[in-house]
Amino acid sequence: MVPQGIVVHYTAGRYGGAVSWFQDPVSKVSAQFVVARDGRRVQMVPLPDPDTAGPRDGKYKAWHCRGGNGLYFGIEHEYGYAGATGPADWTEEMLDSSAELSAYLCAVYGIPIEVPLDPDTRDWFTGFGGHYNVPGNDHTDPGPYFPWDDYINRVEDYSSRLLESPSGLVLAAPGTAAYQTL
Repeated sequence: MVPQGIVVHYTAGRYGGAVSWFQDPVSKVSAQFVVARDGRRVQMVPLPDPDTAGPRDGKYKAWHCRGGNGLYFGIEHEYGYAGATGPADWTEEMLDSSAELSAYLCAVYGIPIEVPLDPDTRDWFTGFGGHYNVPGNDHTDPGPYFPWDDYINRVEDYSSRLLESPSGLVLAAPGTAAYQTL
């Protein structure tokens, strides 16, 4: 199954701690990506084949939002602790890096760039949503200060750039300073 949307999360710890936690099988949680406050990003789980009949289809899933794990990509954003985000916690570097990544995922997987549901609405969606939108979850991330309008505008801007000049997206490999290109 090819995911139909992207769930925006924030970590309950710093970037390095989140990466370590997702690499630990004991945690039984993961997300496809983690984005740091300074814009660094790392891929934690291999992506499914965009071709639903492809060899990787259905083999890779992140464990980030219960019943929505197969329906959505998960992007975690570095924060220090749960439930306390404010406007200043969403840095320009983080938002740009995440929006570029989201634009790439939208282009490759045909995910519509749609504004998310109201934070009080738990329902299945296409496009973008917060962890708080996914049915069966009790999480509150990304919180009331996530700049959805600005973020969607950035995704649209990066999407336009991808259409004009397609290029590979660079991601840091887990636990290394090396880079890989999707």
